[in-house]
Amino acid sequence: MSLARLLDARRIALLRRRLHARLPGVPASGLLSITLDLGAGDDDWLGVDLARAHVNWWAAPGSRESGDYRLALGEAMSFATTGSGRFAALQAAFRGLAPLWEHDDARRTGELPAAHVGFAFDDDTQDGLPNARLLVPAILLRNRAGQRTVTFSCAARAAEGAVGRWLAELHAADDRPAAAAPATLWRRRPATLADQAFLARARAALAEIARGEFDKLVLTRSVHFASELPIAAASVLGVLARRHAECTIYGVGQPGQSFFGATPERLVSLRAGTVRADALAGTAWLSAAAGQPTSRALQADKNRREHQLVVDAVRAALLPLCVSQEPPQAASIMHLGQLQHLRTTVVGRARAGVGLFDLIASLHPTPAVGGVPGPAARQWLCRHGDRRGAWYTGGVGWIDRDGNGDVVVALRCARLRGRAAELFAGAGIVAGSDPEQEFAETEVKLGVIAAALRCPRAGAPGQARRTGTG
Repeated sequence: MSLARLLDARRIALLRRRLHARLPGVPASGLLSITLDLGAGDDDWLGVDLARAHVNWWAAPGSRESGDYRLALGEAMSFATTGSGRFAALQAAFRGLAPLWEHDDARRTGELPAAHVGFAFDDDTQDGLPNARLLVPAILLRNRAGQRTVTFSCAARAAEGAVGRWLAELHAADDRPAAAAPATLWRRRPATLADQAFLARARAALAEIARGEFDKLVLTRSVHFASELPIAAASVLGVLARRHAECTIYGVGQPGQSFFGATPERLVSLRAGTVRADALAGTAWLSAAAGQPTSRALQADKNRREHQLVVDAVRAALLPLCVSQEPPQAASIMHLGQLQHLRTTVVGRARAGVGLFDLIASLHPTPAVGGVPGPAARQWLCRHGDRRGAWYTGGVGWIDRDGNGDVVVALRCARLRGRAAELFAGAGIVAGSDPEQEFAETEVKLGVIAAALRCPRAGAPGQARRTGTG
């Protein structure tokens, strides 16, 4: 079914009635959201062109029974900012909006309207995307555990003609290019100098660590691929969702380009006052010789120390914002195909008045993507040319009208522009690191996205789940 066909004449009439009935009670500077129940279905909302303005896709595939898929289209209201106070500015913008945000949910779906959140690693870069942005989409389609809803939003002062604009947005989303055939060949552009530069930075980082200047530095690199034919990002996202259902899969659209990935790492979630944050550090991968996970390497001293640095930093960052924290559990092993990671989830109870952006401001960047000590590590990375494109190692997520939200770290990602793709990955350098091994780690991480690019068939994340809307 196409997106536009989700709204038959009956639903369109209902939407108009509810808009006109609720609008008089919305402040002139406020926002109105209307949620419609679309019934049961298996749509994952992937049949769209991501290379358009204000198109955002998000999935926590999990199992067929628990999967969560969202597609955001258009803009009802947005706020973008930059600078050292960017998260405080986003928090202030959200707190100003929330009391003026009216929601009509006559069918009692339980679905709350939500805003999309995204930000870069550094506070002063704008590389194809706003540095930090809060965006209330005009349309938010969601399929949570097989129950589908659609939420329409508009500013009160722009309510006239809103239904027509919403319908036009749905029709525009249906007008998508066909995905390239699976036979499309990708070739990696030579990057010998860039590879050597990464190794040189790793050696320089180890020297700084040996002098006691740092405990950890996270180095990143990017590689470029080219294709014979343009590739639709939605096709690649379908592959990622099928192969990496334990990750959060995300896609962010801009005119002519898209930024997307499959991340294993939650930065923070806030639900009814409960805070959860992941400490994800320490990596091993399948041994080329034996074809077995290198579990002993995962438990090696270097990986355990690297992981503990992140756990301690996350707990310390949350301490002043929480009234309590649960005792940390032993690290678990997260299996991601060829990769294994050590993961500890830190859980706490937020103090009264603490919001999602307060938590982000305290946590970002964690030592999993920056270094220890944090501010000095960021300065060192900047001086040594460690460039983070788009929102790589920044964050992507959602915040609902009540302030609950989820933000993940933008990892295992790529930026796609027609036939060109730039892939990003990184590795943590601590005492005992081997530059060649860290380079090999980034190669394995880059391979997650590269493999999806080489097989851009829009396969279904689950056996019975449709990829697309047609």
